[in-house]
Amino acid sequence: MARKLKGKISSKGLKGALLNHQAREERAKKIQQREKHVAAKGKPTKQPLRQKEQQQVRGSGFLPFSSDSTLFLVGEGDFSFAKSIIEQQYIQPENLIITSFDSGIKELKLKYPHSFEENYNFLKENEVVMLFGIDATNLKKSLKITKKTPWQKVVGNSWTTKKLDFILFNFPHTGRGIKDQGRNIHEHQQLVYKYFDSCKQLFRLVNSSQIMLNSSISMGGYSLNNETRVDDEGYGKVVLSLFSGEPYDSWQIKILAKDNGWKVDRSGKFDWSKFPGYHHKRTNSEMDTTKPAEERDARMYVFEMFNKRKHSKKPLKDDSDDE
Repeated sequence: MARKLKGKISSKGLKGALLNHQAREERAKKIQQREKHVAAKGKPTKQPLRQKEQQQVRGSGFLPFSSDSTLFLVGEGDFSFAKSIIEQQYIQPENLIITSFDSGIKELKLKYPHSFEENYNFLKENEVVMLFGIDATNLKKSLKITKKTPWQKVVGNSWTTKKLDFILFNFPHTGRGIKDQGRNIHEHQQLVYKYFDSCKQLFRLVNSSQIMLNSSISMGGYSLNNETRVDDEGYGKVVLSLFSGEPYDSWQIKILAKDNGWKVDRSGKFDWSKFPGYHHKRTNSEMDTTKPAEERDARMYVFEMFNKRKHSKKPLKDDSDDE
């Protein structure tokens, strides 16, 4: 019988070595797959709504809404802001409603003879809903919403299945030119306070039917997209753009909001370059303000309804800034 040479692997030993090698490779694969799974688990497959909206802001100026939001503009002047956000594809025309305090097209043509008509025609071509004689401090009444004339009849049937996500008021001003600063501040505080209250009423009115519809669908065993900017009670977000400095700081908009049940969700610098073609004018004429708007610092504030039950034992946190 021949003696086995040292170092030479028998057929049995070779088979065992191969099996060991395969087992090691299998273990290595499993470890690698597990690591990939853990890494992927930490990354959400669908961006949360807040992240999606913030992603649109960073590095390119603050924008409180995303392109698939529904937006209700109040206190529009020559409609240049509305035109700008459509041209820049910040909002879909069918999801936008524009309102003006002025009584109609004729008055706006007289007030803004060099800009309104072009903006109006552009918006009309894009089939944007435009309403006149709408008071930001009493939206429900000025929209003439009643049981016989519901919201859908006022703004169009395409809004029957839509929730209202945002109401936005750029640079609120009474246009009265009150010289007494104390009285001027008080008048504008009244304007902003009533705006917050009016938004609360409109959100409840518009979104309540959608809340009921979603509830009945959920009870039937179906689920709708949970990504929503509207809370369980039907409140969306209120947006307010304001110049920095006095007398605007003395308006104390955060206190006015809190008194109406709103709190700052987030805020960011108003970047004029983000809205090409938008020209902020005086409330009562086409003239620019004393200092060109694009040279003035301004800020956009986004407010959400304060959940008293959730935060009853916690102090109100200050706004988170997105620069």
